[in-house]
Amino acid sequence: MRFPRFVGDAAMQLSVLRLLRQAGRGPIVVWGPKATTSLLIHSDLADAVLPDPGRLSPWRMAAVLRNHKAAASIHFPKSLRPALAAWLARVPMRIGVDESLAGRFNTHSGPFWKADGPFLLRYHAVLKKAFPDLLPMPFADFDPGVKVALPAGPYICLMPGSLWPSKAWPVGHYRALLLKARTEGFQVGVVGSQSEASVCDEVAGVEGLNLCGTTSLPEAAAWLRGAKAAIGNDSGLSHLAAACSTPVLALYGATDPGGSAPWGPQTATWMRSGIPCAPCFKRNCFVEGHPCLDGIAMEEVWEKAGKLFLS
Repeated sequence: MRFPRFVGDAAMQLSVLRLLRQAGRGPIVVWGPKATTSLLIHSDLADAVLPDPGRLSPWRMAAVLRNHKAAASIHFPKSLRPALAAWLARVPMRIGVDESLAGRFNTHSGPFWKADGPFLLRYHAVLKKAFPDLLPMPFADFDPGVKVALPAGPYICLMPGSLWPSKAWPVGHYRALLLKARTEGFQVGVVGSQSEASVCDEVAGVEGLNLCGTTSLPEAAAWLRGAKAAIGNDSGLSHLAAACSTPVLALYGATDPGGSAPWGPQTATWMRSGIPCAPCFKRNCFVEGHPCLDGIAMEEVWEKAGKLFLS
């Protein structure tokens, strides 16, 4: 299986791997960007993990597939390169999506962006074309298989970072939420990448456990898996928390939870303010005050999380 480079997309593939495990398909070799394939090094979802040594051309990717005598290639990134590579390598079964002209090189393919419903069910529809007897798409119940020093008492995780400014709930709201959680007896871990350090620093202050940039991706997953709940934007870490079976409350503005809501047994819970211009699917908000997310009050978020997860 070819892994994608974005954390959220990779987190969704964990359910696909769980499905393949349930179906007895294997051995399973996961290959792709080093950052995201690192999730699986200590996991039982893959029999082998092959991190890319850099950005590979389709011809170098084809060489990898030939060297490992791949009987099938599952490649769900919306990119031509892995599908073309599988075709060049003459892999007998090539399963992927139609986007970026990749469908022309697949033996089993289907639309992604033009399909309806949750993203993971769109992947499932493609897989059913190759394996008609597949079970329904499972939850990943992902265990990264690494040990971290977790708090002794209950804690929640906040994930305030986002690649798109239009997806970000205001930092001040996250800060107020952290202080509210502390008054209610919860420790709070603030999780993010090094590029999100300034946001995480502001949210964590001295009251929170600032994990930003101090954990590997598998270690961040271990923190999320142990949390009482996780609250974040429509972001990769929200999807990873859901894959770890952690109760997640995801806050939506510019994007649509109908497709991208987190997929997990206690998750797929989301909030939005109901502003008529949302979802706009724009990277930056052009409405003063960013009302689709600023309009979601901290008190509303705490009340919903409390009813669902924290009582």
